[in-house]
Amino acid sequence: MNGGTGDAVSYEDLLAELATLREENDRLRGLLGLDERPDDGHARAWAPTLLTETTEQPSVDASSTAADKLALLWSLFGARADVYAQRWESASSGKSGWSPATKDRWAKGRPPRSYLALTDDVFISHLRGEATIGIYPLLRGDTCALLACDFDKGTWALDALAYLDACHRNAVPAALERSRSGNGAHVWIFFDAPVAASAARAMGAALLRQAMTARAELDLSSYDRFFPSQDFMPKAGFGNLIALPLHGTSTARGTTLFLDPTTMDPWPDQWAFLSSIARMTPDAVESLAETLRPVDAGPALSLAEVAKAGGPPPPPVVRARLGAELSIGRAGLPPAVIAGLKHLGSIANPEFFEKQRMRFSTWDTPRFISAYREDLEWLHLPRGLTGQVIDLLEGLGSTVDLGDDRPQPAAVNFEFDGALRAQQQAAVADLVDHDLGVLVAPPGAGKTVMACAVIAHHGTPTLVVVDRKELVDQWRSRLHDHLGIAPSQIGQIGGGRKKPTGIIDVAMIQSLARRDDASLFDAYGLIVVDECHHLPAVSFTTCMRAARTRRWLGLTATPYRRDKLEALIAFQCGP
Repeated sequence: MNGGTGDAVSYEDLLAELATLREENDRLRGLLGLDERPDDGHARAWAPTLLTETTEQPSVDASSTAADKLALLWSLFGARADVYAQRWESASSGKSGWSPATKDRWAKGRPPRSYLALTDDVFISHLRGEATIGIYPLLRGDTCALLACDFDKGTWALDALAYLDACHRNAVPAALERSRSGNGAHVWIFFDAPVAASAARAMGAALLRQAMTARAELDLSSYDRFFPSQDFMPKAGFGNLIALPLHGTSTARGTTLFLDPTTMDPWPDQWAFLSSIARMTPDAVESLAETLRPVDAGPALSLAEVAKAGGPPPPPVVRARLGAELSIGRAGLPPAVIAGLKHLGSIANPEFFEKQRMRFSTWDTPRFISAYREDLEWLHLPRGLTGQVIDLLEGLGSTVDLGDDRPQPAAVNFEFDGALRAQQQAAVADLVDHDLGVLVAPPGAGKTVMACAVIAHHGTPTLVVVDRKELVDQWRSRLHDHLGIAPSQIGQIGGGRKKPTGIIDVAMIQSLARRDDASLFDAYGLIVVDECHHLPAVSFTTCMRAARTRRWLGLTATPYRRDKLEALIAFQCGP
């Protein structure tokens, strides 16, 4: 850093800055309770140029003129100047929110015709506390001059420090601000010229992924807390807004101020600190975005990707329980492994990327769909990932002590009456060797008769789940024909009846989804899900993932969904 002298930054200055950042990194790691620096796996030979040789930063402090302070704000918080947001509160209803500042008001549902520009006077009103201002970081041309990440909830301080640590490990200058509520923080990264928002966000996501290798408590929802929130400007919109720091009345309460991360106290001279902040060049942002590993999730996540995150190895023995879900004991698991398992139990949300591609707003649309749950003792993952999770942990050198919590109902004798072609016989032979599986076959290929052969092989109480009343009748007929079961022994749940037998039952998934008691499923040793491509629907997933049943068989002719969430089928029924 040049300390605000106005001199050009030399190579020696940058080396000194890097040394300072490494020292600060060590202090942060001590605050986080981390004993050793993980090997984050990115190329160490790359060294970014944080500032161009010709960039001069103004030397500003608390005693500087208003003009100098305003110039510094404009140079750092590079946002759209033709529009800004203003926070409002309703005295009558108590509601509050943000909206673009306008010259005229909304009338009869019609939007205003013109917006107010961001000016020096607007900045001054914010600094005095006369108004609360928000800025729109996404610029025309799909660029941005800053990147901010928001952290909230009770763990905001440690979460933000972990992200700061990842920034400093990659020589990315970042500043920590306590948000207006006092219960959160923003971490700001500034650029000395606009850069493609896609590159800035890719860099931020990769840094956040590294932070998760040091702090397991960071959730994947953090990927949705960046400003700007999407790569491309949405049609008829401005992108998301972020509150401007240094709000007059808030600073008196100790919020909207930039903090010293070593003490978590505000810097004594906020203007001097802002004047000293280094800014990344667009080349540095784009190079780092390309150098760092992209953020991957879902079943395609490999052992090598988790191993490259570095950190200590997992314990020699990892506890696990297999029931409705695969529960992995968190005790002794390094944060990097927990983060890897969380990404394994999530998938990229196709809706987010489709909206972004179409330039629609991605507000309230998460980047990832997470299928895991967690508590203090366990990380709960979809049962369909059992084999892959065990392979991953064993590949890292651990033995998995797997307890089986799935019920084992009494055997039932079913006699299969049907003729299978050679291809059908091969499919059935493969299916019966696995507890979980999906049979994909075109209409007319005999999926129902093959499922009956699987039912007969396992000889266990079976629940057949369908989504339409006509399929209930069809299955009752086929079960009678191919297993020789009397109609009175075939129970039914839904479609106008609620009379299970506990031997072999056909149920409509809509009726099951309305039940709160998951113990119903304990009576069955096999669940057959017809038209299993419907499983990713939220109501169906919630219902089915509570079932502790030992074996699952999905049937479908069309495993590909319009919403592209077919990966969630494997999470429930296996590959």
